[in-house]
Amino acid sequence: MNLLVSPFSDPYWNLAAEEILLKNSQENYLFLYINQPCVVVGKHQNTLKETNSIFLYNNNILIARRLSGGGAVYHDEGNLNFSYIQSVEIGEELSYKKLTQSILSFLMEHFPEIKLSDRNDLTLLGNKISGSAMHVYKNRVLSHGTLLINCNLKNLSAALKGNPTRFEGKSIESKQSPVMNLSEVRQELTPGELVTQISNQLLKLNPALLPYYLPTELKKSVSELVHAKYSTTQWIYGYSPKYTYHNTINLEGKRISYQLEIEKGIILRVKIEQENELTGDILHIFNTLIGISHNINSMLEGPFKTINSDIERQLLLSLI
Repeated sequence: MNLLVSPFSDPYWNLAAEEILLKNSQENYLFLYINQPCVVVGKHQNTLKETNSIFLYNNNILIARRLSGGGAVYHDEGNLNFSYIQSVEIGEELSYKKLTQSILSFLMEHFPEIKLSDRNDLTLLGNKISGSAMHVYKNRVLSHGTLLINCNLKNLSAALKGNPTRFEGKSIESKQSPVMNLSEVRQELTPGELVTQISNQLLKLNPALLPYYLPTELKKSVSELVHAKYSTTQWIYGYSPKYTYHNTINLEGKRISYQLEIEKGIILRVKIEQENELTGDILHIFNTLIGISHNINSMLEGPFKTINSDIERQLLLSLI
């Protein structure tokens, strides 16, 4: 197995690297990386439903979508991500515990209180410190997890606080659990130190584990995939299953209910219950929503490029 430590904190690059190593190689890898602040949603989730768009936008926190399923997670410089990318025999039973044994053994040796739940979460003193997900491609499997070390838990909570009651659709919903950092039991611990400790111990115990550096051709493939897929609005928002978004808002002294129908991330239809009670300016804004991507960046580049009133600001905030 090859040991690869990412030189980048760009979540789009690291997620693209996972896919390239999974699909463009037959070798086995342990891939460790630390991302800049971001939320990473599961492949089959509704991005807007699982995240607090306003908080993410105001705090320059990126949004990304990964190749595997499962729920949304928050990453920052206090979180370590580990990925096992390996070939398996056809028909072989895929056990997360077996596939990630070296990391689990290391953690449980240094933190005897850690337990592996039935959902393959790692818990410490009853709190979640690590979530996991898996993706299978032909005879290859990607098993990856997060590890909260000294993550900003306040930002984690705020970033993942969406408004699920506004959405109707068949997306996978995240399951909320109480969380804690490993640094709460070992204050001096940092992600960088843990990377070094894990790398040194695994290399010492397993002579077959080799330090690995991406060759030029794979680096090029990763960069191309970042631009073609992982950093795109089409992948981050457009891969969300089709859904309906509904809300009620007080506009111009009137209580107005509306509904947006979204498919592949694009607003296809807008329905307003009290349409005849709205002024032309507000109706124009609703009409200009059709055909744009349902996310804050697209709206700020489109119908809300200039916000001239509190009503327009209020309307924008109600839409996401």
